[in-house]
Amino acid sequence: MVHEEELLDGAARVLAGDHSASMVQIAAGIGTSRATLSRRYATREALLKAVAVRAIEVVDGCLAPLDLADGDGDGGDEGAEEGADEGADEGADGAAFDAALEELVLALMPAAHLYGFTSRDATVLADPEFRAGVDRQDQRAAAFLALGQRLGRLRADLPPYWIWYSLWGLLDAAAEGVRDGHLAPRQIGHLVLTSFLSGTRPGTQPPAGAPAP
Repeated sequence: MVHEEELLDGAARVLAGDHSASMVQIAAGIGTSRATLSRRYATREALLKAVAVRAIEVVDGCLAPLDLADGDGDGGDEGAEEGADEGADEGADGAAFDAALEELVLALMPAAHLYGFTSRDATVLADPEFRAGVDRQDQRAAAFLALGQRLGRLRADLPPYWIWYSLWGLLDAAAEGVRDGHLAPRQIGHLVLTSFLSGTRPGTQPPAGAPAP
């Protein structure tokens, strides 16, 4: 019997490749029957809700081990950065931040297929609980990245939210590359990490004429 987490991860992979996939197509993509899938989720909407909950839980698990600054601001960039200033660990150092950042990037890799679907599906995005979860995670991540900027480990000319969104863009691209057969799963950890760090480390100069953030 397929465990629920495996079933939801499988459903997310199918839906990431085809957002309009039916219950029959999702079941076939997972390797189970339509009847088995329906016994757990009576409707497609119920399945989408479960995938959305799973996405939030997985990313929460990736964020939880990190020593994040307190990002409970008002939901805007300014609030997140002010929360980071107030809650940053006074004992934080560059090496510890670098290790935590690399751990976060690699831990998020398996979540790319979940967000590859949930971040684009209108039904999921209309769910207030899902949106609240995403907003909370965005604030925590932005606060952590702002800490890295204050420590001199990330470029200060980039908004923390942009750094966070660009990471998800790379993760999504990696998941699509694997899904299309152009990339091997064993490649993407290195590809995402090096691409992400090369664009966010201090010393990377913006192109001439680029507008200030």
